[in-house]
Parts: sequence; structure tokens; C-alpha cells
Amino acid sequence: MSNRIKELRYNSGLTLQQLSEAVGIGKSTLASYESRGVVPRVDKAKILADYFDVSLSYVTGYDIDSEKLTKNLDFLNSQTKKISDKYKKDTGKTKNPTIKELRQYVNDNQERKINEDIKQLNNISYNLNEINRKKLIEYAKDLSKLQNFEKEKDEDKK
Repeated sequence: MSNRIKELRYNSGLTLQQLSEAVGIGKSTLASYESRGVVPRVDKAKILADYFDVSLSYVTGYDIDSEKLTKNLDFLNSQTKKISDKYKKDTGKTKNPTIKELRQYVNDNQERKINEDIKQLNNISYNLNEINRKKLIEYAKDLSKLQNFEKEKDEDKK
């Protein structure tokens, strides 16, 4: 629900202040709908639904977007098939794996990749002097912060 109000506002090219002035709902109230997931009272939801010309159930998040659901299910099915095919190839099994087997397979592969990355970082770190090892750690921390910042920025756009 909160993302829908934000999405409607964003797609209309409005700031929180502009929407607040247009519908007569306080800016902080709108922000609470968007960022904290507060569900608007029916009267406020109706105002927003009328303003954006959408259903009340859409604004409150109680409808189902069947097109989006179908796309997500199709994507999920295609990804499951890819993983299942890779599982069968890697294990030599011919029957489709259970969800439990797929989950274990994916987890094992992720763990293996992480362990390979750790070995590679250890080898690099081992060959560095103390000052450069500290720099490597700082760079890694900065990359992590940057990744989180970019993720938050992407979520704010929605």
C-alpha cells in the first residue's frame, strides 16, 4: 500500500508538499503512508483514490494486480526451471527436484561462492602490507555503504 501512494505521486510528478496542498492531507501524514506503511483511514484513502482516479482498494493495497502477479509467476517459474535443470545436470538426477532439494542446492552454491570469494580476499590480503590491508578493509566498508545507499535510492524512486 505505502509504495502505491508513493508510486502514484511519483508518476504524477508531485512532491509530498504539492500532493499535500492538492488533497488537503498533511505532508507528514502522507509521508507516514509512504515510508512507514501507515494505512490511511477510509476518508483519507478515498480522497487519494479520487485524486489519482484509482480504486479505493488499489490505494489501500487490498486489490490484486493480476498482470503483475502473472509476470511475477512466469518469472518465478522460469527461474525455477533454470535452477532445476542446472540441479539435474550437476547431480546427474533425471527427476525434478523437490523444493527442499532446490533450496539446499541454491544454499550450497551460494556458500561455495562466498567461500571462494573469502579465499580470494584472504590471498590478496595476505600479500598486502598492514597499511594496504587496512585500506582494503576501508574500501570494502565504503562499497557496502555505497551499495546500501544505491538500494535506498532505488526504493525511494518507487
